[in-house]
Amino acid sequence: MMLLLVGMTFAFNASAFVPNWQLQLYDHEGTRVGIYPCALNPHVTFTEDQVIVTTDVADVYYYSLPDMWKFTYDTGTGITDVAADKDAMQFDGSVIIFPALKAGVDIAVYAANGSLVMNKKATTAGDYMFSLSELSQGVYMVNVNGKTYKIVKK
Repeated sequence: MMLLLVGMTFAFNASAFVPNWQLQLYDHEGTRVGIYPCALNPHVTFTEDQVIVTTDVADVYYYSLPDMWKFTYDTGTGITDVAADKDAMQFDGSVIIFPALKAGVDIAVYAANGSLVMNKKATTAGDYMFSLSELSQGVYMVNVNGKTYKIVKK
């Protein structure tokens, strides 16, 4: 009986450690267009023109990549929306500018298929700029300071 009680207590306490997050997708107007709880185990992949979300229950959802602004993982903290700082990164088609980066920050650029195509490190604090001229036309994801930005190089 004592072993059963200990087992039930462990099972109850273990449930407190199950992560409570959800995948959220937003369009360019900042409207949330998709929400997937962690229980569905959502996976995000990209094609040239689509964001694809698959889940463990065999559902597949397609979103137009050019219409998407961002996707995030909300941790269930109760904070449902945070004002976006769209000016945090500037992109003019061939150069990316990050204002006020700290020295040592990594900047990673990924192709639409998820492969890393460029990795830079801010060597000094302040504004940081680098060229994407060696990359071919296409859709890329830029990750810096835990934020991911979508850019389209034409």
